[in-house]
Amino acid sequence: MSESKDMGQPERYSDKALAFLDRYKGLFVFALFLALLPLWAKPLAKPLGIDFVYVMRLVGVFTIIAVGLNLLMGYAGQVSLGHGAFFGVGAYTSAILTVKAGFPVWLGMIFAMLVAAIIGLLVAPVLRLKGHYLAMATLGLGFIAFVFFREMTWLTGGNVGLGSIPKLSFPGIEIKTRTGEFYAVWIIAVIVLALCYNLVRSRVGRAIKALHQSDIAAESMGVNVSGYKIKIFMLSAALGGLAGGIFAHLQGYIDPNQFYIMLSIELVTMVVVGGMESIWGAVAGAGLIIFIPKLVEALPKWLGDVPAWVENYSNYEGIVFGLILVLTMIFMPSGITRGLSDMVKYRRSPFINPFRKRVVE
Repeated sequence: MSESKDMGQPERYSDKALAFLDRYKGLFVFALFLALLPLWAKPLAKPLGIDFVYVMRLVGVFTIIAVGLNLLMGYAGQVSLGHGAFFGVGAYTSAILTVKAGFPVWLGMIFAMLVAAIIGLLVAPVLRLKGHYLAMATLGLGFIAFVFFREMTWLTGGNVGLGSIPKLSFPGIEIKTRTGEFYAVWIIAVIVLALCYNLVRSRVGRAIKALHQSDIAAESMGVNVSGYKIKIFMLSAALGGLAGGIFAHLQGYIDPNQFYIMLSIELVTMVVVGGMESIWGAVAGAGLIIFIPKLVEALPKWLGDVPAWVENYSNYEGIVFGLILVLTMIFMPSGITRGLSDMVKYRRSPFINPFRKRVVE
């Protein structure tokens, strides 16, 4: 009798292990890709004119805030056009605490999350609004944050900005190279992706999805609508603060212009283009939006002579992002990840004809 129990125990453990691997196989494959990336990316950096390791650090940072915004917009259905404010709050909080108060970097980043979450709680009453009213209210939050960063010169340095921000580091770990920063950023990003992946598959995740469909229907099913809205808004703000804190220590210098309203538009573009209601959409959207300027900068190296507008691409960057956002909403409203997934699974085009089918609202 005891022998049969002993034989059954390893089988149960192996079944659990297989279920765990199957559940997180996407994350494991992605983590393996990231682990090997510096090995092949460094030799290609000079010939292609793109420092992949450097760019992927930024992709990791923006993946963290994009996945938080995706939880808010894609899953909970709450529009935010001011998430750049939380990114800036996190950056300035960690920078001020480490530069002016002498805090260790890791503690500065924790406070960056906490301060952003508290501000998210304070502005949570805007979640009573819906649709374009909510969008306008959060847009106002972005403007308020920008003016605060610019005018509070005694604290933020104003337009001069804050410099000499210490490099990214953790207790007992000092990071001195870009490759080290790349791994540190993506370890945090993968952990965030795993936590958010678990969240959306949990009971809480199902309640959040119910908010997207209808507040009234969700409330009738016993969902605490206002409570969940506030919690997901705070979580999204906290992830924005974490991303901002990491960004400040990667850059070593920040100023208000880095957190202008255009940043919030870029973040929304990342979520929409990557695919709302998709954790992987945050990765795809962040990667696309961050790599586009780098690819344009590399064109002269590939093609030689290029038109003048290519060399002055930064002047037209807003137009490009706007076009990407509009075209995605018209022809691929579900985003890149959902479109490509449907193409692989169902062997159908990821694009829709807006003149024949009703566009997804």
